[in-house]
Amino acid sequence: MRVDVESSARLHLGFYTISSDCMAYGSMGLAIDRPEVNVQVEKADGLKIRNLTQVMIEQDVKEVVELLNLPGAEVNVLKAIPRHVGLGSTTQLRLSIAYALSKIYNLRYNIRQLAFIIKRGWVSGVGIAAFKQGGFILDSGRIPGENGLCEPKNPDDLPNIMFRRPLPKSWHFVVAIPRGIRGFDEHEEKPILKTPETNHSLERDLHETVLLYMLPALARRDAKNFGKALTKVQRLVGKYFSKHQGGEFCCWETEQMIKNLLNGGAYGAGQSSWGPTAYGLIEGSKRSKKLLNHMVKSAEKIGVDSEFFIVQPRNRGFSCKIVESK
Repeated sequence: MRVDVESSARLHLGFYTISSDCMAYGSMGLAIDRPEVNVQVEKADGLKIRNLTQVMIEQDVKEVVELLNLPGAEVNVLKAIPRHVGLGSTTQLRLSIAYALSKIYNLRYNIRQLAFIIKRGWVSGVGIAAFKQGGFILDSGRIPGENGLCEPKNPDDLPNIMFRRPLPKSWHFVVAIPRGIRGFDEHEEKPILKTPETNHSLERDLHETVLLYMLPALARRDAKNFGKALTKVQRLVGKYFSKHQGGEFCCWETEQMIKNLLNGGAYGAGQSSWGPTAYGLIEGSKRSKKLLNHMVKSAEKIGVDSEFFIVQPRNRGFSCKIVESK
């Protein structure tokens, strides 16, 4: 028996709360339809990895098999998401492999249990929720201890889905990834995120922007006002993390991409996670293609080598196919 699992990237839109009396890092994000993860997994004696991508995936595959305490597997990785650019590559890859292995070995774990075992969801639950259900997600954040944010002790410690809603099919995102730049990985971010600082003024601004503007705009399918609120959230969150990333955004290149997206007509724009991926919200296929062309020309003018593409929201979770042996 072979199990095929497909998933795709996510955009992390920031936090609706960073630190309050009862929680930290309430996250927002959404699943997008590309880049994709595609894995094929079978039982095997020992571990056999076949990587058909340009992405380094071998260590993650090995660790997933070890953390699940399995004797072996044959894992073919047909597609993978670029690493450390802010698209949630590690969570999607690890969950895809873990879910396939759970089917093959009849482990009977649910997705949150798998995520806990393979060490996903330490800060944000958006990646787990994007894998499971897709759509736009607000998670429930983490409960900090006396010494700040500690590693989860069980699956219940992982952030839960607090709000989930499909996004309109007419909404598009133009994605820009400056080449040669990487965001923080999970080891680099841990000391930054371990002890969140409470800023009551910032918290009020975030709560007001998300609750009074962003979510109502989503309910009305109002892309322009959703985007306007999204841009404000990004500025607020960027200001909080500016001392760690040297400014509101991770680098000059990403900051320029965001400026160009807004100047080109995007309703809202921001940086996904630690970057360098930037994204801009626009409505309609024609407008998104026009914005894409604007971004390509703008990048050429300022000399920033970047990858550009258009994505749509993915309003469903992963897909799984069981292929019986002949």
